[in-house]
Amino acid sequence: MKRILSTLPVLLTILFTSCDKSASPAISPSPSPLPLPVTLAPSKCQLVTETTNLSGNSATYLYSYSTDGNVSSIKKFTGNRQNLPADSILVYYNHTINYYPSGVAGKYNILATDYDANIFTGLPSKSSVSITLDGIEQRNYWSYFFFYDAKNRLIKIGEQTNTVTGDLEYDLNITYNDQDNVTSLSYESTTGPKTITTITALGYDDKPGPFTGIKNWPMLMHASWSNYDPEPILSALSKNNLLGYTIPGWKRTISYSYDNQGFPVKRMSTNTTSTGSYSFEETFNFQCK
Repeated sequence: MKRILSTLPVLLTILFTSCDKSASPAISPSPSPLPLPVTLAPSKCQLVTETTNLSGNSATYLYSYSTDGNVSSIKKFTGNRQNLPADSILVYYNHTINYYPSGVAGKYNILATDYDANIFTGLPSKSSVSITLDGIEQRNYWSYFFFYDAKNRLIKIGEQTNTVTGDLEYDLNITYNDQDNVTSLSYESTTGPKTITTITALGYDDKPGPFTGIKNWPMLMHASWSNYDPEPILSALSKNNLLGYTIPGWKRTISYSYDNQGFPVKRMSTNTTSTGSYSFEETFNFQCK
């Protein structure tokens, strides 16, 4: 039985999720992404590389964009970035395909997500996620349902695993402040024992977040919707840069260094529990027009 704090959605997330599940892939993408509608990204500066030295997950992410300004692919490299990517995602207007290594060298498993709307021009109300493990496809493994407020902010996500008998499912409820930054994430189980887990944001700065140049980043972020690591969700849904958050028994504080346009070029995070603390850094590089 899966718990809300499961690591499986993180391993099988939208990037490399992302992120954020060895035979040849059972789903073959088109040779190149489908033509995308011409839409402009909400920021004049777009993220091109991201690195993290997080212990056990150090990596570099490379972002590519189509001529209309929308992200078309993201690749994750571990160690020397000249090596083959550890994971990659191809982005289409209502479909994403994520490849990540299987247990056989040179072969990849697959996570494919289908949305019921164009993620660059619309607001999806549903997505269906299929996984291919060792050449065996499990269609519609996860289903997500999206709800928005009058400002088109994502305020609720319903998670279901219709093909897994007895699996624990949940609703994620999201609250915002007047600056369009998330103040809390509340996970409520909808099957099994009734539980509620709330993550509270500690605040935000007044500068643009690193992903503001990527249209509808929440549908592409390299994390799952579970609360295994809520920081990517808080950052993806918020306009400004997160300064930290708390979970019962856990606290993360975050500080930033900025470029001359106010974008964060370095993010310094410290996790603190009753047993001690651990710090790590992330860097961001942008291309501005």
